[in-house]
Amino acid sequence: MSNASAYKPSAYPAAETALLLLDYQNVLVNMIQDQAKKEKLLKSVKTLLDTARESNATIIHCLIDTAQDPPAANKAMELWYTVHKPMLESMPDMGAEHAEIATKKSDGGAGHESVSLRLPGYRSVLVAEGIVPLLRDTLGIKHLILGGIATSGAVLGTAIHGTDLDFVVTVVGDACWDPNQEVHNALIDTVIPTQAWVSGVDEAVRYLST
Repeated sequence: MSNASAYKPSAYPAAETALLLLDYQNVLVNMIQDQAKKEKLLKSVKTLLDTARESNATIIHCLIDTAQDPPAANKAMELWYTVHKPMLESMPDMGAEHAEIATKKSDGGAGHESVSLRLPGYRSVLVAEGIVPLLRDTLGIKHLILGGIATSGAVLGTAIHGTDLDFVVTVVGDACWDPNQEVHNALIDTVIPTQAWVSGVDEAVRYLST
């Protein structure tokens, strides 16, 4: 790889690529009322996940730790205590990762697939303890492929943070969802491409396969 192509996703093989699955937890997936959109999203994510499982790409399920509270200074604190925490305490399954996407119980997240938890209120999954040293120093990852909920939350936060940490970042548009479709479109079409790459599922599959 030449320095001239170091900014391109195609410069990195699957062994230097990580698929980060952001917040596909039931409480967020269930927000998608349009069944066709939900099925399309889940199909896209499963395609990426199945491909990565068959290659030597790294897979990290990045989730909000719903058993913890946000930092005291985080603006999400009030909403967390008044809305989210009571709901999650009464329906704990809502905090679980969607069953179609979750880590296979048979391997317990072994091998190249694992789970990373972060405190509520943080947008970037890269603030989770140990995740950046794991990716960069232990695994030698240089390229991150992202999909998640919401586009304006974890996806945007992680994409910007990732590029600031000198990872090449690819956001898979069909694997992302936001409750505001106009915001989703603006981020995928205009905002995120200023710093990261945006791809379709087929293109991302190629990155995960080579």
